[in-house]
Amino acid sequence: MSMVTNPVAARYAEALFEFAKRHERLDETFEQVEALGELIRRSAELRQLLINPGVDAPGKIALLGRLLGGWRADVRVFVELVLSFGRIEQLLEMVEALRRLMDGERGLVRVTVRSARPLDATVRGDLVKTIEQREGRRADLTEETDPQLLGGLQVFVEGRMLDGSLRSRLEGLRQQLKRVKVH
Repeated sequence: MSMVTNPVAARYAEALFEFAKRHERLDETFEQVEALGELIRRSAELRQLLINPGVDAPGKIALLGRLLGGWRADVRVFVELVLSFGRIEQLLEMVEALRRLMDGERGLVRVTVRSARPLDATVRGDLVKTIEQREGRRADLTEETDPQLLGGLQVFVEGRMLDGSLRSRLEGLRQQLKRVKVH
Protein backbone atom coordinates (compact mmCIF):
# COMPACT_ATOMS: atom_id res chain seq x y z
CA MET A 1 0.00 0.00 0.00
CA SER A 2 2.91 2.34 0.59
CA MET A 3 4.17 4.54 -2.16
CA VAL A 4 7.85 4.41 -2.96
CA THR A 5 9.36 7.76 -2.11
CA ASN A 6 12.99 6.67 -2.13
CA PRO A 7 14.43 7.92 -5.43
CA VAL A 8 17.37 5.50 -5.25
CA ALA A 9 15.03 2.51 -4.93
CA ALA A 10 12.95 3.86 -7.80
CA ARG A 11 16.03 4.20 -10.05
CA TYR A 12 17.18 0.64 -9.36
CA ALA A 13 13.68 -0.67 -10.05
CA GLU A 14 13.41 1.34 -13.27
CA ALA A 15 16.76 -0.01 -14.49
CA LEU A 16 15.73 -3.63 -13.85
CA PHE A 17 12.29 -3.01 -15.37
CA GLU A 18 13.74 -1.50 -18.56
CA PHE A 19 16.31 -4.29 -18.89
CA ALA A 20 13.69 -7.02 -18.42
CA LYS A 21 11.27 -5.30 -20.79
CA ARG A 22 13.93 -4.87 -23.47
CA HIS A 23 14.74 -8.59 -23.22
CA GLU A 24 11.06 -9.59 -23.03
CA ARG A 25 11.43 -11.12 -19.56
CA LEU A 26 9.26 -8.84 -17.47
CA ASP A 27 6.98 -11.46 -15.95
CA GLU A 28 9.72 -13.97 -15.14
CA THR A 29 12.02 -11.32 -13.70
CA PHE A 30 9.27 -9.77 -11.62
CA GLU A 31 8.15 -13.16 -10.34
CA GLN A 32 11.62 -13.92 -8.95
CA VAL A 33 12.17 -10.42 -7.55
CA GLU A 34 8.78 -10.61 -5.86
CA ALA A 35 9.65 -14.04 -4.39
CA LEU A 36 12.93 -12.60 -3.12
CA GLY A 37 11.09 -9.68 -1.54
CA GLU A 38 8.65 -12.05 0.15
CA LEU A 39 11.51 -14.12 1.59
CA ILE A 40 13.13 -11.02 3.01
CA ARG A 41 9.84 -9.60 4.29
CA ARG A 42 8.99 -12.83 6.15
CA SER A 43 12.38 -13.41 7.81
CA ALA A 44 13.95 -10.98 10.26
CA GLU A 45 16.93 -13.36 10.49
CA LEU A 46 17.49 -13.17 6.74
CA ARG A 47 17.26 -9.36 6.83
CA GLN A 48 19.88 -9.29 9.58
CA LEU A 49 22.17 -11.63 7.66
CA LEU A 50 21.89 -9.52 4.50
CA ILE A 51 22.98 -6.34 6.28
CA ASN A 52 25.73 -8.11 8.25
CA PRO A 53 29.10 -6.83 6.96
CA GLY A 54 30.72 -10.02 8.29
CA VAL A 55 29.03 -12.07 5.55
CA ASP A 56 30.55 -11.42 2.13
CA ALA A 57 28.44 -10.65 -0.95
CA PRO A 58 29.15 -14.01 -2.68
CA GLY A 59 27.94 -15.81 0.45
CA LYS A 60 24.75 -13.74 0.52
CA ILE A 61 24.15 -14.36 -3.20
CA ALA A 62 24.68 -18.11 -2.77
CA LEU A 63 22.29 -18.27 0.19
CA LEU A 64 19.57 -16.29 -1.58
CA GLY A 65 19.99 -18.44 -4.69
CA ARG A 66 19.49 -21.61 -2.63
CA LEU A 67 16.43 -20.15 -0.91
CA LEU A 68 14.93 -19.19 -4.27
CA GLY A 69 15.77 -22.53 -5.88
CA GLY A 70 18.17 -20.90 -8.33
CA TRP A 71 18.65 -17.52 -9.95
CA ARG A 72 17.59 -15.90 -13.16
CA ALA A 73 20.78 -14.30 -14.50
CA ASP A 74 19.30 -10.79 -14.65
CA VAL A 75 17.99 -10.97 -11.08
CA ARG A 76 21.32 -12.31 -9.81
CA VAL A 77 23.23 -9.44 -11.44
CA PHE A 78 20.68 -6.98 -10.05
CA VAL A 79 21.10 -8.31 -6.49
CA GLU A 80 24.90 -8.34 -6.89
CA LEU A 81 24.75 -4.65 -7.86
CA VAL A 82 22.46 -3.84 -4.96
CA LEU A 83 24.87 -5.59 -2.57
CA SER A 84 28.01 -4.08 -4.08
CA PHE A 85 26.64 -0.55 -3.75
CA GLY A 86 25.51 -1.16 -0.16
CA ARG A 87 21.81 -0.77 -0.96
CA ILE A 88 20.52 -4.11 0.34
CA GLU A 89 18.53 -2.37 3.09
CA GLN A 90 16.51 -0.69 0.34
CA LEU A 91 15.73 -3.90 -1.53
CA LEU A 92 12.14 -4.13 -0.29
CA GLU A 93 11.52 -0.57 -1.49
CA MET A 94 12.99 -1.59 -4.86
CA VAL A 95 10.62 -4.56 -5.01
CA GLU A 96 7.67 -2.25 -4.28
CA ALA A 97 8.84 0.22 -6.94
CA LEU A 98 9.15 -2.63 -9.45
CA ARG A 99 5.63 -3.83 -8.52
CA ARG A 100 4.27 -0.35 -9.27
CA LEU A 101 6.03 -0.30 -12.65
CA MET A 102 4.62 -3.75 -13.44
CA ASP A 103 1.14 -2.63 -12.42
CA GLY A 104 1.45 0.33 -14.79
CA GLU A 105 2.57 -1.99 -17.58
CA ARG A 106 -0.41 -4.26 -16.93
CA GLY A 107 -2.92 -1.40 -16.64
CA LEU A 108 -3.58 -2.21 -12.99
CA VAL A 109 -4.16 0.03 -9.97
CA ARG A 110 -3.84 -1.39 -6.45
CA VAL A 111 -6.54 -0.35 -4.01
CA THR A 112 -6.82 -1.13 -0.31
CA VAL A 113 -10.11 -0.50 1.47
CA ARG A 114 -10.45 -0.44 5.24
CA SER A 115 -13.90 -0.64 6.73
CA ALA A 116 -15.42 -1.40 10.12
CA ARG A 117 -17.14 -4.48 8.64
CA PRO A 118 -16.53 -6.52 5.50
CA LEU A 119 -17.96 -4.92 2.36
CA ASP A 120 -21.00 -6.50 0.79
CA ALA A 121 -20.70 -7.53 -2.86
CA THR A 122 -22.70 -4.56 -4.17
CA VAL A 123 -20.60 -1.95 -2.35
CA ARG A 124 -17.42 -3.72 -3.38
CA GLY A 125 -18.52 -3.84 -7.02
CA ASP A 126 -19.57 -0.17 -7.02
CA LEU A 127 -16.28 0.84 -5.44
CA VAL A 128 -14.22 -1.11 -7.98
CA LYS A 129 -16.24 0.39 -10.85
CA THR A 130 -15.84 3.94 -9.52
CA ILE A 131 -12.09 3.58 -9.02
CA GLU A 132 -11.60 1.98 -12.43
CA GLN A 133 -13.47 4.88 -14.07
CA ARG A 134 -11.51 7.45 -12.07
CA GLU A 135 -8.10 5.87 -12.66
CA GLY A 136 -8.64 4.51 -16.16
CA ARG A 137 -7.14 1.15 -15.14
CA ARG A 138 -8.32 -2.17 -13.73
CA ALA A 139 -8.57 -2.11 -9.92
CA ASP A 140 -7.05 -4.86 -7.78
CA LEU A 141 -8.94 -4.34 -4.52
CA THR A 142 -7.78 -5.67 -1.16
CA GLU A 143 -10.09 -5.40 1.85
CA GLU A 144 -9.04 -4.86 5.45
CA THR A 145 -11.40 -4.81 8.40
CA ASP A 146 -10.66 -2.29 11.16
CA PRO A 147 -13.15 -2.24 14.05
CA GLN A 148 -11.67 1.11 15.17
CA LEU A 149 -13.39 2.82 12.23
CA LEU A 150 -16.71 4.21 13.36
CA GLY A 151 -18.21 4.08 9.89
CA GLY A 152 -17.43 4.80 6.28
CA LEU A 153 -14.36 3.67 4.42
CA GLN A 154 -10.69 4.44 4.13
CA VAL A 155 -9.66 3.94 0.52
CA PHE A 156 -6.01 3.84 -0.51
CA VAL A 157 -5.28 4.08 -4.23
CA GLU A 158 -1.60 3.43 -5.02
CA GLY A 159 -0.80 4.45 -1.45
CA ARG A 160 -2.77 7.72 -1.62
CA MET A 161 -5.54 7.86 0.94
CA LEU A 162 -9.03 8.89 -0.10
CA ASP A 163 -10.60 8.82 3.34
CA GLY A 164 -14.33 8.67 3.77
CA SER A 165 -14.35 7.32 7.33
CA LEU A 166 -16.63 8.80 9.93
CA ARG A 167 -13.75 8.97 12.41
CA SER A 168 -11.71 11.16 10.07
CA ARG A 169 -14.70 13.40 9.31
CA LEU A 170 -15.35 13.82 13.05
CA GLU A 171 -11.67 14.62 13.61
CA GLY A 172 -11.84 17.24 10.85
CA LEU A 173 -14.93 18.75 12.45
CA ARG A 174 -13.20 18.77 15.85
CA GLN A 175 -10.24 20.64 14.35
CA GLN A 176 -12.57 23.19 12.74
CA LEU A 177 -14.39 23.74 16.04
CA LYS A 178 -11.08 24.37 17.80
CA ARG A 179 -10.36 27.19 15.36
CA VAL A 180 -13.73 28.90 15.87
CA LYS A 181 -13.53 31.85 18.24
CA VAL A 182 -16.44 32.28 20.59
CA HIS A 183 -17.19 35.90 21.65
